[in-house]
Amino acid sequence: MDYTFISTAEELQKLLGRWSAEGISVVAMDFEEESNLHCYGEHLCTIQLYDRKAYYILDALALAKRDEGFRTMKEFLEGPMEKIMFACQSDASIARKTLSIQLDNIFDVRVIAMALEFTGNLTALIQRNLGLEVESPAMKKKYQTANWMRRPIPKEQVEYALSDVQYLFELKDSLLAEMQSKLPVGKQKQIMYEMKKCAVQKNPERPGWEKICNFKLLNAQEKVYIKHFFLARDSLARKADVPATRILEKQLIVAMAKRGTWEGVLRDEKLRYKDIFEKARLDALKELKGV
Repeated sequence: MDYTFISTAEELQKLLGRWSAEGISVVAMDFEEESNLHCYGEHLCTIQLYDRKAYYILDALALAKRDEGFRTMKEFLEGPMEKIMFACQSDASIARKTLSIQLDNIFDVRVIAMALEFTGNLTALIQRNLGLEVESPAMKKKYQTANWMRRPIPKEQVEYALSDVQYLFELKDSLLAEMQSKLPVGKQKQIMYEMKKCAVQKNPERPGWEKICNFKLLNAQEKVYIKHFFLARDSLARKADVPATRILEKQLIVAMAKRGTWEGVLRDEKLRYKDIFEKARLDALKELKGV
């Protein structure tokens, strides 16, 4: 599979200029990201694009490092060009959280698919609507956990990423035709109205400690402790540039919150963090006392 790798503002501006000159107003798009798997934090790593003629990989990491590159990328993602995606919510979320970019003019094929009572993944949708087998489960698992921060990106990894945009144009056409043949006009209008909001954040972003499993089952005091222990772990992970779970697993954070202390929970090599978590415990106590 041939593709063009774009890592500078000049290269992206040239592509956007050519699309404008050729009257190209719709592209297929997908993201690859890093989410606390190989290093600390979340990062938008690559943007895959297809214009029905050629494939492109935008190096989002490189573009975001330079002002002109960031501005050009932001203008494209927030601009009037229609971007066809599948299940855009997670990609839109990472663009907001990491770059303060709000995706706009997104045509999410999953919105129509769900209205037609389809709830599967992209591979299953391609099989359902286009009759194509495009990916083995083993291959999908291999590249879902790949390191997208690494440069240069291995060719086979790039080709895997591009496969997610390969059939989005055909899916859009197929799903629109199916919607028009099966659903009443009123429902069709409702679906297309929802499409305009598909990349917009639906609920306020919750802090990380509230996303820990069973957070809602904790009492008020335990919730204060888990916040401070979580923030302490996050600080350690950021400093070491490692996934937070390498510092301390989530279940140990919960255990400390329930005990109100790190004692009896931290063991062996984890005891080297005891001073940090002791400070977190004292900060939690101050909050509980209203100091």
